[in-house]
Amino acid sequence: THSAHTLPRARARMRAATSSARCDAISALASTSRASCSSRRRAHRPRARRPLASSASSPGYDAQDVVDADEDVTRDTTEMTRATTCARLSNFIYKGASTPAWFSGDGFEVLGSGVTGATAWCACERRNERYIVIRGAAWSQPDTDRNKLSWQIAKVWPMALKRGVPVVAHQGVIEMVDEFWRDVAPFIEDETFKGKFSFTGHSLGGSMALIIAARCRLELGIAEERIMPVHTFGSPPVLAYDRLSSRGTDECAGTMDDILRLCGFSKGSSMVRQYVLAKDIIPRMWLSADPVFSAATKMDFIGSVLDWREQTFGGGMFTRNRFLYQTCGDLYWLEYQAGVEAKPLLTRHTGEDVLEKLQMELEEVTESPLAALRTAIDHNSQNYVDALQFLTVKRIISTSQ
Repeated sequence: THSAHTLPRARARMRAATSSARCDAISALASTSRASCSSRRRAHRPRARRPLASSASSPGYDAQDVVDADEDVTRDTTEMTRATTCARLSNFIYKGASTPAWFSGDGFEVLGSGVTGATAWCACERRNERYIVIRGAAWSQPDTDRNKLSWQIAKVWPMALKRGVPVVAHQGVIEMVDEFWRDVAPFIEDETFKGKFSFTGHSLGGSMALIIAARCRLELGIAEERIMPVHTFGSPPVLAYDRLSSRGTDECAGTMDDILRLCGFSKGSSMVRQYVLAKDIIPRMWLSADPVFSAATKMDFIGSVLDWREQTFGGGMFTRNRFLYQTCGDLYWLEYQAGVEAKPLLTRHTGEDVLEKLQMELEEVTESPLAALRTAIDHNSQNYVDALQFLTVKRIISTSQ
């Protein structure tokens, strides 16, 4: 039950839910009218970064709001609508006991939910699509065991994702998933449900959502075409290619595409959409783009040790290009324009551009208290919702003109 001072916010959320439903309807109509282009829209093509330019064929379309201006605008609208829906759900999961009410307010039927002390999850359904939403680190929630959560995050050493698959994952995150896997799996294995699945979450919730999606393919054998792209928001990387367990074969280069294909996704990195606000430091954790690790590699002694390790044992962990894990998925980069109040830009990056874009220098965090605070502000789940809702509304208005 909402307290008196939260009722206005609840009403506002209901109005936003109505707006969201209208967005979905417009998106579905646009998608149907462009069905003949679906295969081209879904194909993943690694491409070099290039200057953004406006699209003359789409009046009112500002190509600076999203990269790849040559791609169909309808696809952008569909992706923005879906991303906004996932961001909202990933935010609602933090609402504690009132989470089911928030989900229902957005038109979802809540099928099940649970808490473990380290995280929480919710299974919900709308329009023949079933969503599995995982909560990130919620330190202030009364159902959170802070000691347990801290210990799980600290278990950073990689362990096998599945025996026989040369992919490793963050041990603590795997254990967090293990704790509720038996509860959530029945909603995925449900033979009466013939629709598609979406997995999403903010922060560590997104990391766990990715592992669950991989388990759907590797353990449950769910058809790939029934799994929609995983949407994560400010999530740290938790997967990496395990060169040692690959038995020395040279068939796999260990790229992000390879990792996701080994997890059962033939589409590779396009199966994961990583949304990252520019100053959010959490998505850099355990990457070579981590500000602390990046600064350490510039020290002569540490740099020479890392070089020796790579020359002696080959690529992998603790090299200049890899700390512990690897980034997985296409990067959807959210950044506010300098000097323009409350107007975010969205750019899409693939391949090697992803790690380059995530690179952050330690000075960017330590130069001032405000800079350090900004890294925490950008990680807030509500800020992802605000940025994406702004872009989605603008996209729909532009494409309807």
